[in-house]
Amino acid sequence: MNRALAFAVLCSCSSPMSPQDSGVTDAGMDISQFNVSGTALMYPEGAAMLADAGLSTSVAGLFVRVEEPFKIALNDQDPLGIFSTAYLDAGGEFGATDVQIDSVTLGVAGGIRDNTDAGRVIRAATPIWDVALQGGKPEADITGAKAYAVPTLYHDALTQAVGTAQIVGVTNDAGTLIRAGFILGRIVDSSGAPVAGATLTPEGGPPGKFFYPTADLSGTGPSTSSTGQFIYVHNGGDVQTFSLTVTGQSQYKRRTAGATHDACLVLTIYPGDNAP
Repeated sequence: MNRALAFAVLCSCSSPMSPQDSGVTDAGMDISQFNVSGTALMYPEGAAMLADAGLSTSVAGLFVRVEEPFKIALNDQDPLGIFSTAYLDAGGEFGATDVQIDSVTLGVAGGIRDNTDAGRVIRAATPIWDVALQGGKPEADITGAKAYAVPTLYHDALTQAVGTAQIVGVTNDAGTLIRAGFILGRIVDSSGAPVAGATLTPEGGPPGKFFYPTADLSGTGPSTSSTGQFIYVHNGGDVQTFSLTVTGQSQYKRRTAGATHDACLVLTIYPGDNAP
C-alpha cells in the first residue's frame, strides 16, 4: 500500500509532557507524548436536516475513537492505531492521553460511528492532525479538535443528489456513497466561510470521481455551491490515495487524500497551513 495515505477515508523517547507544560516546549526538550482533546459534532447540514425532520441532533451514545489513519486503513481494529475509545455524552467531548509520537505515521483522526442497531450515523472520520500538511508530527498537545458525525439521513440525501446511476458508473457495483466509500468535503476561505464556484483538480490518477452537490441537494453542478461542498466517490475497493489542488487558487496547498469502501472521510480544505 502507498504510505502516502492520508485521511479517505483515522514512541519510545524519554520525557512525556505534563499538564503544566500547556503545550509550550523548552528548547532541546525531547517530547515523546501528547494529549488530544476535542468536541464531536453532527455535520452542520446533517444536523439541520435532522432538526427539520424532528429528530435528535445530539451525539450522545455515539462511539468515538482517536485513531491513526494509516494503521486503521490497513486494519480497522489495529490496537496500535487506536489511541482511545469512548461513548459520547451530550457535550460531545472526547480525547486521548499520552499518545506516543512514534505511533503517528500520517496523522491523527477522530472517528465516529454508531455501534447500536439504530444506525443514526455512518462510519466517518475527520482529520485533526495531518503530518504532511502541518510539516511534522505534533510537538505539543492537540486542543480544540473537531470531529464530525454524518447522519445516515444526510448520507441518503447526498446519495440521491449524486444519483445511483452516477455512483454505479464509478463503482460498477455499489449504489450508495458509503458502500462505494467517499469523501465529504468542503472548500472554505481563510475565515472559514464556504467558497462557491470552486473546483478540484486531482493528480495521480484517482480511482473515483468528484461531484459538487447543489445547495438544496436536488442534484449536482459544475462547481461548489454556496455550501462549498464536494463529494469524491471512491470505486468501492480497498484504500487508494491521490493528490488534489483547488483549481487555479495557489493559496490552497496540494492535499493528499484517500478513500476506501464502507467509510467516509470528512475533509475541509482551507488556504495555508492552519484551519480557520
